[in-house]
Amino acid sequence: MSKPAIIEQIANSLRQLKALSRSQKGKEILTFSLFVILAACIWFILAINDNRESTVKIPLELTEVPNDVVLLQDLPPYIEARIRDKGASLLTYQINGISPIKIDFNSHSNQRDAIVLGSTSLVEHARRQLRATTTIHDFTPDTIRIAYTRDKGKRVPITIDGNFTTSPYSTFSDSAYTTPDSVTIYGKATTLNNITAVSTEELLAHQLSDTTYLKARIRPIDGTRLIPDSVTVVIPIEEYTTKTLSIPIVIEGAPNQYTVMTFPSHVTLTCLVPISQYAHIVSDDFLVGNTFDEIQSTPGANGAIKVLNAPHIAHNIILSQDSVEYIISENINKNTTPPANNTQQ
Repeated sequence: MSKPAIIEQIANSLRQLKALSRSQKGKEILTFSLFVILAACIWFILAINDNRESTVKIPLELTEVPNDVVLLQDLPPYIEARIRDKGASLLTYQINGISPIKIDFNSHSNQRDAIVLGSTSLVEHARRQLRATTTIHDFTPDTIRIAYTRDKGKRVPITIDGNFTTSPYSTFSDSAYTTPDSVTIYGKATTLNNITAVSTEELLAHQLSDTTYLKARIRPIDGTRLIPDSVTVVIPIEEYTTKTLSIPIVIEGAPNQYTVMTFPSHVTLTCLVPISQYAHIVSDDFLVGNTFDEIQSTPGANGAIKVLNAPHIAHNIILSQDSVEYIISENINKNTTPPANNTQQ
């Protein structure tokens, strides 16, 4: 809709509203609306002057943590308190929020392995953040205990818990790996002694067609802290490309007194290989042909051929033909009887 059309539509709406306000019905609607607004204002004034209950969240912050201390648990982000005060005060808490409780490490550490705050201490901290007229009825959590350590921890490798697949025309160019490849784990010595590696949380990624980077959290272990607690999982992917080769046909297992010739002597082989391996795949990597015994058992002068050996990175292998003509001849100075069938002198 064009700008002039929008302006015209607004003008029409204003004219209709003006006409409605001059009518008897319009005046009744306007009077009723004013009474509703007035009633709402009176209710609001009464409500904010009444004592009411509400639930608020008071943020928590831990301060003055020494550099050599590693927390083994996270501080709860807030305490949830049920409070009572005038509606005006409760509305202020909702609009402006409540300043966080700052917990000084040195004041609440037991100097051994934990920061401890009981219910009495938490109430005292909470009251400092609220108005004097506000009453705290209850709150949760009612106690806080955060374990910590000053030990150096130990470095452990990361294993990947994942299931990945590629699209039909792509393949894995290498094994998936993480960056970084290890993390530092902190905890009590008795716990760390039994940990030799950590694992990512389960990852699923399918139909990948290009190298993929996934953010993965390290699976947590009770009573420990992992730094970092998340890593990047790299899944190397590359596309396939078509490779065409001329492969000599080989008949395996022929007795020494016989020579087998095929027509043609070579077959064209087409396959899909990873782009990075294209230059490294050569005809010598493949073996195409059949066994002497199998062509012996085939009537006529044609014998089937197949791929006898191929690199594991070659896929969708196709031969330009699936059979060839062959001749079995007896070598000179051999006094053995040639096979009854399929022999041409």
